[in-house]
Amino acid sequence: MTPTLYEWAGGMLAHHRGLGITPEQRRRFAETMSRAADDAGLPDDPEFRAAFVGYVEWGTRLAMHNSQPDAEVVEQAPVPRWGWGVAPPYQPS
Repeated sequence: MTPTLYEWAGGMLAHHRGLGITPEQRRRFAETMSRAADDAGLPDDPEFRAAFVGYVEWGTRLAMHNSQPDAEVVEQAPVPRWGWGVAPPYQPS
């Protein structure tokens, strides 16, 4: 059975605890994810990339926070749902 997004995210909470992720490590990971999206051929229209980058930013900032030794981790925090955005994919004229 495939885990739900929340179950997966909950596992990621445990994975990051105690790592002490630094702001520089968080930034480098987010940049690497953006380059990986390019390498994987994910859509490059502005709406998709804005949603993708926003989700990566949310996740890396949460991971950095939860990785600190004194972090108060909220076990039942909501996991955002992301999508293409409110507008359809950009089509150049």
